[in-house]
Amino acid sequence: MKLCTLHTTDKFMEMMSDPFTKPFLKENPDIEQMDIADSSLIVETQKNGGVTPAVARRMYNYFMCAADAGADAILVTCTSVNSITKQMRPFIPIPVISVEEPIAEKAVAAGKKIGILSSVATSAQPVKQTILEKAAEAGKEVEVEIIVADGAFDALNAGDRALHDDKVRAALAELVTKVDVVVFAQMSMALVEHPEYDVPVLKFGRMSYDAAKEAMIKRAEERGV
Repeated sequence: MKLCTLHTTDKFMEMMSDPFTKPFLKENPDIEQMDIADSSLIVETQKNGGVTPAVARRMYNYFMCAADAGADAILVTCTSVNSITKQMRPFIPIPVISVEEPIAEKAVAAGKKIGILSSVATSAQPVKQTILEKAAEAGKEVEVEIIVADGAFDALNAGDRALHDDKVRAALAELVTKVDVVVFAQMSMALVEHPEYDVPVLKFGRMSYDAAKEAMIKRAEERGV
């Protein structure tokens, strides 16, 4: 089986590959992996407040390139572009997984007041939409509170992880007082260390990779491989 991870940052090695992809592959030696990275996707999405037709076209091309390269599933590691990810699924011959979906299900199960903490404003709304979709599937009403750690992602891109982490921790300390569970809206935030709180703090990472693995296994079974 072969997994493609699609990133919208050129710092995917330190943010995703080293902490998540490599350990996952070590525990699953039967899975091959390839990366596709285009940092212009998040720049254009942020600039326009959402996914543009040009971003959508590039993502479609990347999805098809992954399929042509023999990938059995695609894991999109950026939540800012997940709305178009979902829309394209019927047109892509392999499973396409948005990194936040497994966490959204867990958040809905954890409580009615769900907090979303983001370091990029364009990530919060797509994650909220996924949570609302999962809540509807579960027949549950939820409230969503969003806080954006302004400037955190810019600090990370500038190489100042300490400032990024400080901003995220400060926003988290405020958010946990208002909700039953907190969801970090980006994988780039997953390595932030913070105090233990009475409410769960859910982060993208291994659970997302496990969901991609399940999708690949299901596809293989359906194909009789």
